[in-house]
Amino acid sequence: MALVIPIEICDMVVDHVARVEQDYSFRDFFPYALEPDTRSKLISLRLVSRNFCAAASRHLFKHIVASVSSSVGGRNPLERFTGVSRSKYAANVRYLETGCNRWGLYPLSSLGQDIQDLAGLFSPCLARLSDLRILKFRASCESLTRDYEVTAIKTIVTALRYVDLSHLEGLELFFPIAHDFGYFFPNHSTPLHIPMEHLLHRLKYLALHVTAYTKQLGQRYWKTPVLPAHAALPNDLYAAHLFRLVELAPHLEALHISSTDVLPFYTIHFSPALHLTSLCLCRVLITFDHFRALMEQCKDHLKHIELSLVQLHSGTWYTALTQLRQLPHLIDFSIYSCGYPDSGPNAHLGGLLPAPDDPEPLETMSSADYDGLHKLRKFVNENRVALGLVPFDRKDSRWSR
Repeated sequence: MALVIPIEICDMVVDHVARVEQDYSFRDFFPYALEPDTRSKLISLRLVSRNFCAAASRHLFKHIVASVSSSVGGRNPLERFTGVSRSKYAANVRYLETGCNRWGLYPLSSLGQDIQDLAGLFSPCLARLSDLRILKFRASCESLTRDYEVTAIKTIVTALRYVDLSHLEGLELFFPIAHDFGYFFPNHSTPLHIPMEHLLHRLKYLALHVTAYTKQLGQRYWKTPVLPAHAALPNDLYAAHLFRLVELAPHLEALHISSTDVLPFYTIHFSPALHLTSLCLCRVLITFDHFRALMEQCKDHLKHIELSLVQLHSGTWYTALTQLRQLPHLIDFSIYSCGYPDSGPNAHLGGLLPAPDDPEPLETMSSADYDGLHKLRKFVNENRVALGLVPFDRKDSRWSR
């Protein structure tokens, strides 16, 4: 007689395998994420017995990846997504990643049909995920023409306009250009539309990414060709569409904004109710006064800050980094290739562009800026030690020269 392992034991084993150790980094920006190694272990556990299959499946289907990717052998990912949405496991899905494949590897002969399939299937499938908490949608990749980009963008816009995601906590969007975020705010709406404000009001996590250049000016190292359709809609001039999403999300705990062209972050009007614990910025322009106001507003909550290719228009990096030492709970800080714009009051402080394979945390002519960084590093490590966490090494990539 075969030994039957009780379901309670199976649950304990699976819970241990699926448990995510908090490493205080931006790897865990969104909850419910399933690492590839953990996914592989859960798949293996499903093969052990019926009880293990049931226990592992509850975790395995929490995080679904269903990108448009016909180049993948076997069953189309959208077919798998459709199957899951119609199965009993739909109730287990907490985190959905869909849209275009990150690497953009598509056979051109089927790309158009894949985008049309996504447009037709997405809303009805999404509506069946009754307890979805995190939605990640990529509407851009190198293979897409502008027409296909717009089709993908309208797919997610339509879904959020008509599908009630009452449990959604986090939203991550990859759109080609800043102008595209304006599709969420049409000039005319009907009583059947779910206002974007309602969804944003509930969010705890918001990540917005602009993935295509609209100009060659400001590109570093290697120049990327700019599509005429993108050049006609400069990212910096249409950044307000993206920032409006942030302004309408007053209860965010984590905010991530990244771009290709530099966006004027200092123009955002934050809700007084905003109290971030995590902030990640890439390719934005800030001013010291605006940045200081945000830090003071979130002072008692901020734990993680990541700055990459951020330009400081007014004030100095010494004063900005000194301001961060006023955050009593800061335990994770990362800075990469941040400096000053080529024009404006700080233009004379801008350093030379380092070699692409030897980046600097700060691109500056001011030694005081690095003094500020060293003092901040000491401050962060003291906070970590006080919590029993391992301090970061002096040469850690988060801030090393």
